[in-house]
Amino acid sequence: MRKGLIALLLVGLTLAVSAQTYPGYRTGSYTGVNGVFFNPANIADSRYKWDVNVFAINGFVGTSQSGLRFSDITRSFNSDSLKSRLLRGNSKVNSLAYVDVLGPSFMIGLTPKTTIAFTTRSRVFANGRDIDGNLAGAILDGGTTKTGVPFNFNTSQMIHATGWTEIGVSVGQVFSKTNSRNFFKGGLTLKYLAGTADSYLSTTGLAGTVAGSGSTFLTGTTGAVALNTTAADFSNYKFSDFFKFNGHGVGGDIGFVYELRPAADYSMYVTDRWADQHRLRIAVSLMDIGRIKFDRNTNQASNYTVNIPPGGSFALDQFKGKSVKDYKAILDASPYFTGSPQGSSYRVNLPTTIQGDIDYRVSGGFAVDLAGQFTTTKTGSFNLYYYNSYSLTPRWENHLFSVELPLNYNQLTHFNAGVAFRVGPFFIGSGSVLSALVHDSRQADLHVGVHFGMPYKKKIKPDTDKDGVYDDVDKCPNVAGLRRYQGCPIPDTDGDGINDEEDSCKTVAGVRRYNGCPIPDTDGDGVNDEEDSCKTIAGLPQFHGCPDSDGDGIPDKDDKCPTVKGVAKYQGCPVPDRDHDGVPDDEDLCPDEAGPASSKGCPVEKVVLRITANFKNILFDYGKATIRPESDSILRQGAAVMNDQIPNSNFYIDGYTDSRGSVAVNKRLSKARAQAVANALIAGGVDKQRIIVRGFGKDNPICDNKTNEGRQCNRRVEVVIRNISQHQEQKAIRVN
Repeated sequence: MRKGLIALLLVGLTLAVSAQTYPGYRTGSYTGVNGVFFNPANIADSRYKWDVNVFAINGFVGTSQSGLRFSDITRSFNSDSLKSRLLRGNSKVNSLAYVDVLGPSFMIGLTPKTTIAFTTRSRVFANGRDIDGNLAGAILDGGTTKTGVPFNFNTSQMIHATGWTEIGVSVGQVFSKTNSRNFFKGGLTLKYLAGTADSYLSTTGLAGTVAGSGSTFLTGTTGAVALNTTAADFSNYKFSDFFKFNGHGVGGDIGFVYELRPAADYSMYVTDRWADQHRLRIAVSLMDIGRIKFDRNTNQASNYTVNIPPGGSFALDQFKGKSVKDYKAILDASPYFTGSPQGSSYRVNLPTTIQGDIDYRVSGGFAVDLAGQFTTTKTGSFNLYYYNSYSLTPRWENHLFSVELPLNYNQLTHFNAGVAFRVGPFFIGSGSVLSALVHDSRQADLHVGVHFGMPYKKKIKPDTDKDGVYDDVDKCPNVAGLRRYQGCPIPDTDGDGINDEEDSCKTVAGVRRYNGCPIPDTDGDGVNDEEDSCKTIAGLPQFHGCPDSDGDGIPDKDDKCPTVKGVAKYQGCPVPDRDHDGVPDDEDLCPDEAGPASSKGCPVEKVVLRITANFKNILFDYGKATIRPESDSILRQGAAVMNDQIPNSNFYIDGYTDSRGSVAVNKRLSKARAQAVANALIAGGVDKQRIIVRGFGKDNPICDNKTNEGRQCNRRVEVVIRNISQHQEQKAIRVN
């Protein structure tokens, strides 16, 4: 990088160009619309939103002979000025003089990258080439020059001055992307050139002698002289002469600027245009392209052949106090000058130059500018031309104030040093004031002017939500966010409270412990793994995700019979039925003996037998049907068995006696006793519709009536089931 910069500086030293107009001031970054006169690219990316030049003027006089003073820049371009300061000398004299007047001009930025300017400028430019100082002094001083001095010029001499007014339009354009470190811009100016005045006096092959004492004259002189002066000339050039258009033409300027800009963040500001951002700036331009066509004034233009023989004389004091436009009448009246007409028009080429500079910002407002100028115009014919020059200008500047120290070397006036200042809208300076204060100088110049505009201000953008993303680019200006989301918060697409940057399932609501994904459901049964006790086997929500294959309401993991419906009491297995009567053991009152469901799994005979076995213990008062109290519990138990175990059966309650007594008495007594038992059963809850009472007396004995035990056995009450299901066998059980 350093080697590259050194190479650029070396190239700039040899080829860099910087016109001599407005020395010092021209190098700054705050020239506004006036920058277009130094390089049209300058107005692009200007420090001003808009800028107006009120008035500015730059005057310059320079000669190859010493003797100028600073006050000479205020003199007008009349014959006395040319005589006293630009043409006198002891040898060939070359000179340059010009005045630049910057008229009302306006610049405005159309977009951040495009700027336009409308400008006016009036100029007077004069060259003196290879002038014999002694001869010029003799002609212009009218006899105070050395006499007896011969002269012989094989080359031509010329004094040429041109005035014109420019009306221009300029466009400056930024080519780089926003925030580019390598910043490019360019500019173009097109100008209408209105010629206001042109005068020239030239000689070709002039040779002879200046002679005389008291008054000087030419003798023994031959050669050729040409002269011309337009209607407006420079004998007493005034401001109004800038508007006397005697010629017309077109012209232009073109320029480019490259800037190396350090990386910097200006995103916080409304615009970055307030900052002069370059570290290194390289500019190049081609200025003053064009020419002006003038019509010759036939009364004031002519070519003359000179032939003053030895011994003849032509008095030079005739020219004293006269301007070039008066010379024609003097020459026409002399027999030694033979005139011939010139063409009807001629063209004057502008002083075209290649200009450029390398500007390096050292630190803050301190910068150094290395610049130069290379003229492309040939010195012959009616061309105007500058001299090659080089300058080094240190400066310090900000938007309100600047000071520059231009140090210049050029082919005409050699080394000069000056100083320039800018304070607000006012600027003034000179490229030679410091050197002129020390000794007589070959150069004297001064510029002064006023322009004003609206600079871009260092204004921070609003940031309503204080998130560092400014409102102009913040898509969520009222909610703090992040730059990578254009000022919005990190999005939460699925609305689960976990932002997308932390969410592994951005489009599906989830929970933080699973990185924004839902709680997994490995077996896909709709029960998430955190609630699923059987994560790898599909199951049911009511069983925490475990299956119930037999649908008995007991999950397989707890079901010892997972393929057969069962009950929780038996760990998912069916209730056992040991006697295989279809009545499960927990309902079977006789789990080891088969019996119908209607008798709670017990055989009907067993039930009746149990009832009858209990009834045999029923006690009656002797010879009566009254049941003794101690038998009540037997009857209650009997009624419960009838209702619970055989609720669908009907019964006969049969009463019997032994063989003693009459038949009729025994029948009545047996039936009465059977009825007493039936009444007790009905009182115990047995439906009376289920009971029929019968009395059989001494019939159907089951024991021998000859003994007391036998007779006791025959005195009994029996229960007989009237209706038995198809699985039951009707049977009467008797007890004594």
